[in-house]
Amino acid sequence: MDRNDYYGGECASLNLIQLWKRFRGDDKPPAQLGSSRGRYFMMANGTLMRVLIHTAVTKYLSFKAVDGGFVYNKGKVHKVPATDMEALKSPLMGLFEKRRARKFLICSRL
Repeated sequence: MDRNDYYGGECASLNLIQLWKRFRGDDKPPAQLGSSRGRYFMMANGTLMRVLIHTAVTKYLSFKAVDGGFVYNKGKVHKVPATDMEALKSPLMGLFEKRRARKFLICSRL
């Protein structure tokens, strides 16, 4: 990837140490995160992905999809509800929003 930290936008990538520092502050990252040349968290629908696919560099990389959507709210990372039961348990919404989200998710399953 690129050693420069100043790029952004829809195709920004973060290594795991940068991601750790962003959400954990000055805490020292665990050793299993490895060096900054290790794994990256990359937005998968941007220009960078199209360039990687077009140049066939993907033969030398491996990708894994994130198992859900996540948001940062009130100092914590929360999973975005994807099922009606997750909507009811989510701390991201109030009671009425949970009910509407649950109805929406049930209808969208049909």
